[in-house]
Amino acid sequence: MNTLREQTKHHIHYVLTGLVVLTAAGALFLQHDTKKIEQQMVVVPVVETIPAPEVASITEPEAVKTFHQPIPESVKGIYVSGWVAGTTTSMNRIMALLDTTSANTVIIDIKDATGRLSYQPLAPELQKLGVGTNRIKDLEVLIKQLHDKQIYVIGRVAVFQDPYFAIKNPDSAFKDIRTGLAWHDNKGLAWLRTNDQATWDYTVSIARDAYSQGFDEINLDYVRFPSDGLLAYLDKTQIIKSRPETVRDFFVYMDEKIRKESGIPLSADIFGLAASATGDLGIGQILEYIAPHVDYVAPMVYPSHFAKGSYGIADPASAPYGVIYRSMSDAVKKMIAIGEDPHKLRPWLQDFDLGAVYTVELVRAQITATADAGLDSWMMWDPRTVYTKDAF
Repeated sequence: MNTLREQTKHHIHYVLTGLVVLTAAGALFLQHDTKKIEQQMVVVPVVETIPAPEVASITEPEAVKTFHQPIPESVKGIYVSGWVAGTTTSMNRIMALLDTTSANTVIIDIKDATGRLSYQPLAPELQKLGVGTNRIKDLEVLIKQLHDKQIYVIGRVAVFQDPYFAIKNPDSAFKDIRTGLAWHDNKGLAWLRTNDQATWDYTVSIARDAYSQGFDEINLDYVRFPSDGLLAYLDKTQIIKSRPETVRDFFVYMDEKIRKESGIPLSADIFGLAASATGDLGIGQILEYIAPHVDYVAPMVYPSHFAKGSYGIADPASAPYGVIYRSMSDAVKKMIAIGEDPHKLRPWLQDFDLGAVYTVELVRAQITATADAGLDSWMMWDPRTVYTKDAF
């Protein structure tokens, strides 16, 4: 890796010591999985199952000469959904944005909340599952176009929120204790069991296949326990360890298989509240447990997801500088305390209207706050992929 400086829908309901977390961000942004917008609020200090074989082994794709763009010293990224990436007119707009702004990175959905890949895989075990789609008809051409512009290409994988693999491999899914069938969250989506080995190996297969096709880095999202839905009926009897230990074990395995064995750069998305929280937010995410096992950590610190009064700020959505500065400063302190380079932090920032109209000034304020916290890498999230060009 170079020096460590540098993938609507993110999430929630929690009660923490010193933090109170509520939810509700709304159907409009139902996808950091169509993606990341489920309201995080904090006051700071039935699908028919179809039996099919499990993923039996992990295939290392046949060695081919695949070019990979070096990691930028400072990542300045924009999210692009699989559908947008596969639409010529939309990608022309994205390409123009890359040509006229400081953005040097794109984060493209490899696997979103549908559980389907945005393109056709090469690995036999993935082909057998039929997980591929033709949203991106020619992945090789798309990535070459981006690489020709010296754009770093990150692939985002939604890991445990996966209704497709839950159907194909029912034993991997969390069960509903009332029915013995797959449990579903408030959006009707099934979740894979956080300690399921088949799911872990499936994730490794996807990462290796994507890297062999030209993605430069794998970004893991939804690495957590469910946060919404009828959680009282979620069967956790097969979860042996605590939530944070289970999530940590997953990242230890990803570290070994993806980073060390395959040499693939690896990053992880976490709830924005994890930057300041002292517990696991009820979902298993603790920054200090995850950071040692990935190259980069991306807290989703969208100001609109913080409750009024958070960090002493009356209306966080309208005053993003304070939210980003305080949360990322807390994250920097945590990284230093465990001997990790703070520049492994790459926050997801907000470029969508929720809680406030996000003008050039509000978007730019987040970038400034990130820099003032001692960091220079960031990634912008807008589920519509319509970015405020003059802000960066």
